[in-house]
Amino acid sequence: MKNLLYLLPLFILACSPKNEEVKDEQVQVAPQAEALDSIASTEKDALKTDENEISPTLPLPPDVMQLLAEEYPGWEQPEIAPAAQQKAKEYASAPSLARGDFDGDSRQDVALQLAKEKELRLIVALQTQEGKYKLVELKQGTLDNGNGQSSYYLYRVAPDEWPENAELPKLAQEAIGVGTGEKARLYIYQNGTFKSYPIP
Repeated sequence: MKNLLYLLPLFILACSPKNEEVKDEQVQVAPQAEALDSIASTEKDALKTDENEISPTLPLPPDVMQLLAEEYPGWEQPEIAPAAQQKAKEYASAPSLARGDFDGDSRQDVALQLAKEKELRLIVALQTQEGKYKLVELKQGTLDNGNGQSSYYLYRVAPDEWPENAELPKLAQEAIGVGTGEKARLYIYQNGTFKSYPIP
């Protein structure tokens, strides 16, 4: 009798129907986009990402990225020479980028460096209204022939930090400092354009 109890489960398993093999054609899969949407049903907010041709991606507003891609296709953020990187640390600034209210309208503007092959451009994106910018070219130059790096560094200069200079206008907005080596110039926006002044 005991032997029958042991054999009973084996008999039940042996008599069960054979498992059917599932083939690919029997499985219906939704298209990938629909499948992903069904997994994560987040609302689509139409946020424009910074897909651009400026490489590497700079921390810039989308409108600025779009303008740069249109007006400077193929241009990139240059590699900055070590001496310029070190000098920029004195101003607590990233050497290739400076932010501030450079035209006195209480909106944040951005100054940046771009390079293509051996050419270098120093550009300011002025915010004319909320989220809309216009590009202004400050300076044209070349990359260092020896290593293809930019020897320039950019930084923001508050009005109370402007050097004592009788030539400087008395304005309340911030200015752009552009340095190379131990020399630097102050770019101040006045009467619709940027004017350059040496920093002693």
